[in-house]
Amino acid sequence: MTRAKRKSPSAPAPGPVAAPAAVAPGLLQLAFHNSPAMQSVVRVADGVLVEVNDTFLEKFGKTRAQVIGKTPFELNFWVEPEKLLEYRRQMEAHGHVLGYETRLRTGDGKILTILLSSHRVESDGATYYLTAGVDITARKEAEAKLLESERQLRESQARFGAAFNTSPVLMTIARLADAKFVEVNDAFVEVTGWTRKELIGHDSKELKLWVDLDERERFFNLLRRDLVVRNFECQTIDRDGKIYTMHLSGQVIEINHEPHLITFGLDVTEQKRAEAELQNALAKERELSQLKSDFVSLVSHEFRTPLEIIMSSTDNLQRYHDRLAEAKREQLLNTINKSVRRMSGMMEEVLVLGRVESDKTEFKPVKFDLESCCRRVGDEIQTATGKRCPVELELKGALRNAFGDENLLRHILSNLLSNAVKYSPEGSAVTLAAARKGSKAILRIIDRGYGIPVADQKRLFQAFHRGSNVRQVSGTGLGLVIVRRCVELHGGEILCESAEGKGTTFTVTLPLFGKPAIRASGDSAELNRIL
Repeated sequence: MTRAKRKSPSAPAPGPVAAPAAVAPGLLQLAFHNSPAMQSVVRVADGVLVEVNDTFLEKFGKTRAQVIGKTPFELNFWVEPEKLLEYRRQMEAHGHVLGYETRLRTGDGKILTILLSSHRVESDGATYYLTAGVDITARKEAEAKLLESERQLRESQARFGAAFNTSPVLMTIARLADAKFVEVNDAFVEVTGWTRKELIGHDSKELKLWVDLDERERFFNLLRRDLVVRNFECQTIDRDGKIYTMHLSGQVIEINHEPHLITFGLDVTEQKRAEAELQNALAKERELSQLKSDFVSLVSHEFRTPLEIIMSSTDNLQRYHDRLAEAKREQLLNTINKSVRRMSGMMEEVLVLGRVESDKTEFKPVKFDLESCCRRVGDEIQTATGKRCPVELELKGALRNAFGDENLLRHILSNLLSNAVKYSPEGSAVTLAAARKGSKAILRIIDRGYGIPVADQKRLFQAFHRGSNVRQVSGTGLGLVIVRRCVELHGGEILCESAEGKGTTFTVTLPLFGKPAIRASGDSAELNRIL
């Protein structure tokens, strides 16, 4: 018995799909099977697949035998079966569906996003759905990534904008080409005193924000070279002229394919002021420590020597009083008296320095004769030093009608002249010159003595400091400190010129011939009465 030959599942479905008369059926089949899109034919009557192309099989990981004769429901292709029902309703209603996006499941469980288009066709009295599917999974993933990137970018921009505007650090963005601001934050506006409208479109040079334009040039040169600068210390100035010390950092960034400069300014004005105050405090601490050391040295040397002389002389008087000749007893008593005066003088200098440094010394200006004052001090120094060195006077100009504190002036002249005599060879002349120049008196004390070493000149007006070449000459190291303070109370200045072995010249300039200014605290009523 002849058995009817059964068609293989891989063979084309019975009845070719209708095609335009001008196109041969063989060409349509060739196009169907070689299309890069997934092609399938479903019989409407029972909803089974009667043909698929190779692309379809590759995408779903199936063989033709596993697909032909089964419905999409049976194959479990549709991730959301309700969409398949919706898809069929649209086909029944319109006869076609274009660009229907859905998700289909492959044989290994992978989910694909497919864009489906279907048309209803008639062939040999039967109705079919001819469907083409394009895999847009990669495109959808790229779109999702792009949307996520855009979302993250928007969030990043929002976070940057919030941080930029609320940051206490001064922040700006400027074009690198012309350095004109394109954005500034609130802190920058607040510190500089300019409005945002006045800042945008202008550069820091136009707005005169830099104290030193050379610093600005260095900052931009570093940026162009290294593209980044960290903690560049500079000074800026606000709209009202207030100066700030800033630590400026900057980096070149790209905005809209154009290089821009973002800068961060940290106001360290108070920090620098605090550092300066700390350094001053440390310097004063060191100065105080040195002062204590020098004072101990003074006491151990300058006080101990006369005390030892007093003790020795007293002891001799006690032990041998009856056996000592009258002249010898007189000599010992004079030695004691001289040592006591020496100690008393040193203590007086310490007390005077204390009053001067604590501003307890009053400045009491009166009219006096400067020429007579110079003559009296010169005579007193010659007498006090036993005429060890002659004091020569050079007095020029109208010096009589001076106006100042004569007592303070006597401190100045007495200390400088006694030092000049003390540190000069015996018999060498010491000069006191006085002249008037406008409203000022110019006083010069000149000696031809030991001179002051250069190293010691730096500490010339430091309490208890004495020159390294004073040898055995006694002294406290306080005289010049007192002199300088007395000069300052007059509103004057003192200068020293000295060369070791060649002598020293002190020049004191005092405003003694003009209306005086009150330089020190004291009894203001008394000062007003005097003036």
